[in-house]
Amino acid sequence: MDIWSSLLESALISKTTTSRTILLLGGSPTTQESFIQQIVASAESGVYSIKGWTSQIANEFALGYVYFDVFDRDQEDVILRINIYTLSSIYDSYARLIVDLLQRDKLTFETVLVTILLDWEEPRRWVRDLAQYIKFLKELVFKGLDRDVCASGLRKCSQRYRQLSDISFTEVLNFPSRPAEIDIPLGKGEYDAPLGVEMLVAVMNSERIDVLEQQFGRKDDEFDFIQQFLRTVLLKHGAALVYLSSESKSLFPLLFYLLSPSLLSEQSRNILIEASKNIQPNVVDRGAILIPSGWDSWSKILLIKEGFDVDGVSSGWSTDVLSNEGDMEGIIEVYEDVVHAFGNPPVGANRNESSQEELEIHSMTVQEFLKGQLADLNSIEVS
Repeated sequence: MDIWSSLLESALISKTTTSRTILLLGGSPTTQESFIQQIVASAESGVYSIKGWTSQIANEFALGYVYFDVFDRDQEDVILRINIYTLSSIYDSYARLIVDLLQRDKLTFETVLVTILLDWEEPRRWVRDLAQYIKFLKELVFKGLDRDVCASGLRKCSQRYRQLSDISFTEVLNFPSRPAEIDIPLGKGEYDAPLGVEMLVAVMNSERIDVLEQQFGRKDDEFDFIQQFLRTVLLKHGAALVYLSSESKSLFPLLFYLLSPSLLSEQSRNILIEASKNIQPNVVDRGAILIPSGWDSWSKILLIKEGFDVDGVSSGWSTDVLSNEGDMEGIIEVYEDVVHAFGNPPVGANRNESSQEELEIHSMTVQEFLKGQLADLNSIEVS
């Protein structure tokens, strides 16, 4: 009997599906759904396939959930399950939901990817929103976890980032086989404020860049400033950055790259090799910016445009956002002073140039529509 129990337990362990978790923060419920749809659309490959997503995502209230299974070429074995938990608004009370989730599922820091959504519809809000999300995670979510668990996750993520920063992007495919004891010094402003988790910032609707340029008269210098500012901040946290349009094909490959370092099976390695073809770093095509974690540096940021105060932005973020004494406003105002009118025509512009944009109609969510209908019905009953 003991022999059979042992064999059955062994078989169960061998069939256990490896899972990774994405914590998706920010954006509207509709934007989050678009992000998840892009994962599906960018996962078309002869090497892997994904199943499990449904068109209805319960993300209107508090913590939403959806999952994917990644299959091998023959669609017989599940290589990876990706669990996605969504949170479109952040409140102090929501922090407990995430802490309970991490503790309930025994999630470790190296199996979690925090993804923050920004949107080209409101570029002025990017830095303020990013600061709020990071403070929410740093002060409320991770502070509520066991300190030893946090310290362990911090060390592992820091070690991986240091290794990635020392090797070329193509060499990342050999990352799992590299000695674990390597400790490579980092450059100034690189990963000096780690959260202890992998992090990705995804900027949606990059098609709008052309609209901002052609109809609103925004200039290259402004787009360069936004990119340099964002990259400088994210470099401190070791985060990846991607701009996404409806035609982007880099999202799933990038997610797999960020989630897969500890996946050592032959199938997952094949997927990573295939994925790497679609996630080469890009800073030239401003509608398809892609910065993998471990790739960026101050020198690369300054190549975009000389004169950008990378040191000032980096130190200002530490003082105003990450410090307990900071009020967040200083460094945020530096950014907002440049992009404060980014969604409006420049002074002196012909208003006819923006007339088409002003006629654009924005649809409401299902919940907003139903709420309005309920109010109308209540008024009829009263009368």
